[in-house]
Amino acid sequence: MADYRQIRERDLTGRRGLFVAEGAVVLNVLASPQSRCRAVSALIAEQRIETLRPVLERLAAPVYAAGQGVMDAVAGFPIHRGILALGEKPAEPDLADLLTAAPGDGLVVAVCGVGNHDNMGGIFRNAAAFGAHAVLLDAHCCDPLYRKAIRVSVARPCARPS
Repeated sequence: MADYRQIRERDLTGRRGLFVAEGAVVLNVLASPQSRCRAVSALIAEQRIETLRPVLERLAAPVYAAGQGVMDAVAGFPIHRGILALGEKPAEPDLADLLTAAPGDGLVVAVCGVGNHDNMGGIFRNAAAFGAHAVLLDAHCCDPLYRKAIRVSVARPCARPS
């Protein structure tokens, strides 16, 4: 539970290679066999457990249930969706291997200097909509696995490339 404490301040720090996933859609992607990311645990509001049971059974990670007030106190802000999970950031793929695996007419998106997490999530979401094989980021970009970027992207940074 310690990793869920005050995530607002700490989720930018990388947390030992972990990231915070928030919401049912993102949790579903994290639990899918196609996910590039491994779930570490989930913290779910008690009232959401039954409706999420099929997803939680696929998660292959410990699931903690808590009352909404406890979740909000632990996280340090109101968790409106009642769903948080921790995932392991995937290893960065080798660029040459990634590009070699792309189809000859494959679309690769290159992103430079994007610091806004909403915009980063939107880029990943649009890249997926256009069937991009990969999204390449320079060192000046914000983390696409920041919880808000993942939520906006509908968890595309966790999905395997097509």
